[in-house]
Amino acid sequence: MAIVVGGLLVWWSILVGAKKIRFEFGIRSIWPFIFLFMVPIIWAAVQTLSLTPQDWHHPLWANAGKILGIDVLGAISLRPVATVSSLIKLLTYGSIFWLSLNFSRDPLRARQVIRTIGIAGIIYATYGLLVEFSGSQTILWFDKYAYENDLTSTFVNRNSYATYAGLGLICVTGILYNLFSGISGPNVNWRESTRHFLESFFPWNWFFVLGWNFLFTALLLTHSRAGFMSTVVGLTVLVSALSFKVFTSRRRAMAISAAPIIIFGGFFAISGEGLDQRLAAALTGQDLRPLIYERTLEAIKSAPFLGSGYGSFEDVFRIHRSDDINKFVLRAHSTYLEVILELGLPAALSLFVVFAGMLVLTFQGIRRRRRAVIYPAIGFAATILVATHSIVDFSLQIPAVAYTYAAIMGTACAQSWPSNKARDSW
Repeated sequence: MAIVVGGLLVWWSILVGAKKIRFEFGIRSIWPFIFLFMVPIIWAAVQTLSLTPQDWHHPLWANAGKILGIDVLGAISLRPVATVSSLIKLLTYGSIFWLSLNFSRDPLRARQVIRTIGIAGIIYATYGLLVEFSGSQTILWFDKYAYENDLTSTFVNRNSYATYAGLGLICVTGILYNLFSGISGPNVNWRESTRHFLESFFPWNWFFVLGWNFLFTALLLTHSRAGFMSTVVGLTVLVSALSFKVFTSRRRAMAISAAPIIIFGGFFAISGEGLDQRLAAALTGQDLRPLIYERTLEAIKSAPFLGSGYGSFEDVFRIHRSDDINKFVLRAHSTYLEVILELGLPAALSLFVVFAGMLVLTFQGIRRRRRAVIYPAIGFAATILVATHSIVDFSLQIPAVAYTYAAIMGTACAQSWPSNKARDSW
């Protein structure tokens, strides 16, 4: 994927140089984002170098040298190869964001991106439902080795697919907003609105109405409590942002904003048995996450500023795990804690501020835009979704989810930026 995205980036650069396409966003217009994003990039690269001071290196390198009786070239990272791999992933996410940002300045192209992501989400949900109801225990032609009783579509982890399905739901909800917005004005002529709805419904939009239901059903059957709850939060934020933008009556806007909670709550009460059991397990203390968080915090204290190496959590956690944790732990189940452990506090905070900046930018886009407000609203809601889920899980660390989120946010930010500040000479 890094090679494909890198090739697209080179091709885009050639087209810009040949003046076949316009350079929509220059460095001067988004330099704070670039600077903050480059801090963890540069620091992750530094973590792999043996040229850094010996005192900075992870202590296990010195221990290995003593045991082997030879001089070992250490590094800040306990596992430099994993750091390089994670660095390539992060650069790929940034490149997707950059391409989407420059591609989606035109509202018609922004519409293409969101519709494509929505259609992809519906296709993955449909596949997951077909596998689930057929009774097959496979992912494509591979046998499932985890979560046999949960819908995961083409993902291994149900929580990761739940986040992907949630992002699809947000995009499809935004698409349907344009359909239903024609019948929601303050001075509604219901006969005319009904005609408008039926005319726009049958040619194509029925697919998105049906697809929304497929996505929601697939999300429910993942039995992912965090994925379900974070999607409810994201959709509520999306509907609230659009409602307060469209309706002058605050009472009416608040009533519509509560709709996602009521709808999801009703479906959960009817068919959320598996999800209900997992929520009960969390409340009765059967979840290992609190123990993992405790040990991760202890690991952070050993190198709070330098970090242990981007992508090195699996190896570092083995050193700090306790006897109470009787499972093999690959992730911290909290993106925030894991990134702080790996990158160190300064670089991690710089990366977090990039996401906070996108959240602020899309919020300003919601406030400023009169037309095409749906795009910054989708980006704002998508960020709330992944930020909420990342507190208790690692879905954003799965490339498929991160690719999708980066594409959404590139489009959302492109449609949030003031037109007189976007293009410059750099």
